Amino acid sequence: MRSLPSNNFTFALLLFVVLLWGINVVMLKYLTGFFPPLALAPIRLSLATALLFPVVLYKQGFVIPTAASFLPILGVATFSIYLHQISLSWGISQTSSTHASLILGLNPLLTTVLASSLMKERFSAAKALGILLGFSGVALVVSGGNTDASTLSGDAVMLVATITFALGSLFVKKSTATLSPLIVTAYSHGLASFGLLVTGGLVNTDWHYPGAFEPLPILVLLFSSFVNTALGALWWNTGIQQVGAATASLFLNATPVFGVFAAALFLGESLNWSHFAALLLVITGVSFGTGLIGAKRWPEGKKVEKKLSPIR
Repeated sequence: MRSLPSNNFTFALLLFVVLLWGINVVMLKYLTGFFPPLALAPIRLSLATALLFPVVLYKQGFVIPTAASFLPILGVATFSIYLHQISLSWGISQTSSTHASLILGLNPLLTTVLASSLMKERFSAAKALGILLGFSGVALVVSGGNTDASTLSGDAVMLVATITFALGSLFVKKSTATLSPLIVTAYSHGLASFGLLVTGGLVNTDWHYPGAFEPLPILVLLFSSFVNTALGALWWNTGIQQVGAATASLFLNATPVFGVFAAALFLGESLNWSHFAALLLVITGVSFGTGLIGAKRWPEGKKVEKKLSPIR
């Protein structure tokens, strides 16, 4: 019989992160009225890096990764952050929010398949059911959206955004096997923010719009950068270290659902029965996929991945 209580804190942490990321969708929608997309991304990532690096120096000192441990960090920076941020910004601008949410909802499936084949993480019937229920919740919550703005090219770019994040999650798992999540998060954000600043400098003619430096936009920008981006990524990477990329990805289905509720709370958008049904489907899917419910009934398959001890 599998022991679950030791993972309960990690599951709660991952759920809190996707809650923050759901709220962050609303914040980013607000901030795009003051910053171009390819200016907003490097500004947010640079501010997040400015928070993470002093924390690393204070807690662990100046750490120089070996070549073998640096390559996975570079993978995190390239796929999870740099390519994901660029393709996400471009894709959302080229397709409908409905299509974007549905394609991003494929992340748990892609991550689980990649983790099972490349990282030898176990795949079970419970996890498959969790993916199915979670994706059904995503489909339900966006089913009333307008698809008139969708394009094939935009959908393709959104698929790239989904694939890059899934690949980056595997690099997170590999890099945190030898380094702490704090170091991995700080260094990957530093590398990605540098790349995004260079890209932004080549693309942007303007880095901000009128009103960008008023108190409210600055406050939202700082919260999005420090809490949702920096701390959210740190906690997410910690969760991947503890439970694996496939299990952590199940929680991502809650992001668009939480985003809808955040839009209702902060922007006054309406809610209906489908939103609450979607939330129930996502919660049930995560519960099955992580083994919080139904653990005795679903075969886990042969366990081939050793649980990592926390890095001290």
